[in-house]
Amino acid sequence: MPTTISDFMLHARELAVRGHGFVEPNPMVGCVLVNNQNKIVGTGYHEKCGEAHAEINALNAAGSLAKGATAYVTLEPCNHQGKTGPCSQALIDAGISKVVIGCADLNLEASGGGAYLANNGVEVIFLDDELCKTILAPFLHRIRTGFPWVICKWAQTADGYIETPEGEDPWISCEASQQLVHEERGRVDAIIVGIGTVVADNPSLTVRHSTAHRTPLRVIVDPTLRLPHNSIVLDGEVPTLIAHGKDANLNELKDRAVSFLELPNIDGALDLRPLMSHLVNEYDATNVIVEGGRTMFEHVFDQHLANELWVFTSQRTIGDQKLANMKSLFDSLDCTLEYKHKSEDDSVCHFFVDCKNNSSTSPVSAE
Repeated sequence: MPTTISDFMLHARELAVRGHGFVEPNPMVGCVLVNNQNKIVGTGYHEKCGEAHAEINALNAAGSLAKGATAYVTLEPCNHQGKTGPCSQALIDAGISKVVIGCADLNLEASGGGAYLANNGVEVIFLDDELCKTILAPFLHRIRTGFPWVICKWAQTADGYIETPEGEDPWISCEASQQLVHEERGRVDAIIVGIGTVVADNPSLTVRHSTAHRTPLRVIVDPTLRLPHNSIVLDGEVPTLIAHGKDANLNELKDRAVSFLELPNIDGALDLRPLMSHLVNEYDATNVIVEGGRTMFEHVFDQHLANELWVFTSQRTIGDQKLANMKSLFDSLDCTLEYKHKSEDDSVCHFFVDCKNNSSTSPVSAE
């Protein structure tokens, strides 16, 4: 049974992540209410964008038992009227005596809840909790930079290859790993690939074999619009955006069910930063996945846009081949292992990438 500040905040974090794929562009938030006997009297998390926040759900669960309790909440309670009312006032009205906050809110429209609580007689403690900030990283990144959180995902052999020799099984990762990818696809806002991947693999870039909590936008980065007309991504089944260069001829695809975005060139490649801003401003994106190929990854890394890596490594080896290999690209990054686990025979590593140089022209807000 939880008995300490860290225990209760851990429980709040566990609740918060249940909202992944449902609450964005809002943050994932969890709240635990504890009485003066260190007994949990109510819990809640933000379950869906536009609906009650974590604090309100916890207060509703606790009822009259909330009076005099301490609230442990992963993010500073909001202090504004958006789609829902201010949580800071709701905590005061319920008689909460103390609020322990895992992370301050950077959203200028919603922040200030901690100060408002303190000015109204509630004891407030800010923990600046690293694990809370990890959970909130996509939200905080979007607020700070105007860009979505960019996850680069690839499957590689034990010797770093992300493609296989012609005639061999093209699947590098196991079925369980592929299932994990589809589960995450069903929680993000966009799937981004380069034109080389579409030409080589003709992927559908959709959520399969898993519940889709949202329908991710398909994004094809195609500088000269060489997208084959029989590509599955032109089937009109889900929204699709093609990012292209200045001189691309749109005439042959203008009648297809796709949208277009012209990007400027930078250092011989398309500048992907306007694409990232466009995904936030026009599609309200918070999380996006880049799924290859190697050239696409190289441009994302060179432009300091990657925030997180998901690397699925199989036990298979290929040897010395003139095929796409990620070893040198990965070695060029400044990244930190977040956690590692097994997926059947695959090793799955999640890394955070140091991308201090990325920024948009202006920050954005969320409800």
